[in-house]
Formats: sequence, structure tokens, C-alpha cells
Amino acid sequence: MSAWKEVQIGDCRLILGDCREVLPTLPMVDAVIVDPPYSKRCHERHDSAGAQDGPRSDLGYSHLTHQDITILAAEYALRCKGWVVWMTDSDLALFVRQSLESVGRYAFAPLPFYQPGRSVRLSGDGPCSWTDYIIVARTTAQSKWGTLPGGYVAGPGWNDKARMGGKPTHLMRALVSDYSRPVDMVLDSHMGAGTTGVACAIEGRRFIGIEIDRAAFDIACERIDNAYRQAPLLPILPVKQIQEALI
Repeated sequence: MSAWKEVQIGDCRLILGDCREVLPTLPMVDAVIVDPPYSKRCHERHDSAGAQDGPRSDLGYSHLTHQDITILAAEYALRCKGWVVWMTDSDLALFVRQSLESVGRYAFAPLPFYQPGRSVRLSGDGPCSWTDYIIVARTTAQSKWGTLPGGYVAGPGWNDKARMGGKPTHLMRALVSDYSRPVDMVLDSHMGAGTTGVACAIEGRRFIGIEIDRAAFDIACERIDNAYRQAPLLPILPVKQIQEALI
């Protein structure tokens, strides 16, 4: 894909294209908050499932390879001056952490996102997978941020995923709130159905989202537009505070 389409909705810049081509063209951002595809084993087990659950619909996107992770980590290091927040599965968590460390980031131990009651299995026979992992990393020169949560637990009403493989809006709002500040620019290179963009619209952050799948991109545009229409939910900041945040 050599060309891409852009849509501007509020403070959200949405790009339909291949992130490998788009990322090198982007300006510096304040934070990366991303939920890219998971490991090969996770994808294969999902698609084949097991006798108990029967065949499942295809995810519609390919898994991440170690080479993909290495490339993404390098791009994030070049383009992000703040936190990198990267969601993944247990198979890739260590390699994601090592890749971020290899490009000069200080990466913390994986944080759990715990979803009790979820029926997802990596195979058809055995315990369900109730936990995803979040790798967070910062620059060594980053300003003090304070103590942050050691994990996230899904609560009532957290089943509002807009797409298979997506994440709850409550989770993304929490991550956006914890790892960026008002008016910061947040990047999601694998936007999917736009939940991170929705969270940014609600929490008063600027956003750049990239998505390669046209159907998912269209859903993201609609959801983010709807989030901006919910004006009472958006924080109203003094002009001075906005100007200071942009410096």
C-alpha cells in the first residue's frame, strides 16, 4: 500500500494505511498506546479453537513476528518522547520488553490486564486465558510521573469491545489517563476499531491512529465522531493550561 487516506475528526488524525509506511512520516508524539496483533500461537489456536467451542471466525489480521516487534520498537523510540504502552500476550511479552530495552527504553515488568470470566483459550483443552499483558517503557530522561497502577482488572460494563480482539473502552481510558496528560498527542499504530481514539476524545488528548483494514477504519471513524458528539464528557481546560501542555 503506497498511498493512504487521512480523516481529521476533532483532535484525532486517522490514517488508513500500512503503519510500516506511515510511521516514518509522523511527527514526535507524547505517548504510544497500542494493542497490536498477538503471537502466532495465539492466532492459530483462536482460529482452530477446540472441540468444546467449535470453529471460531477468523480474526481478519495476521500475527506479529519478532521482526515486526523489532521494527515497531525502533519506530516508537524515534517518534515518542514519553511512555510506550504495548499490549500483548504471554508468548511475546518478554520479547516486546527486550526490544524496547534494546532501543534505549527502561521497560517495566509486564502489567496484567485481568478479565475474570473470559472464555478465551489458547487451545481447546485447558484453562481459559483471563490475562493479557501490558509492557510499559519510558525514556531515562523522562520527568517524574509518580506511582502508577500495578495492573488493571475488568469490572462490570467492560464488555464493550467493538471488534474481535479489541479492548474495552474503560481500559483504554484508564491507560490514556495514566500514561499521558491533557492535550498530549497519543499514537496508536494499530488502531483497529478506534477504542484508543475514543478514549483520547473523552479524556482530552490529541490522537494519531493508523489502521490498514478499511472496514475497521470506517468503524473507528464513526466511533470517534460519536465520542466527540458527547460534549458533556469532554474535559474543559483553561487556555493557559492548554498552551503550557503544548510547549
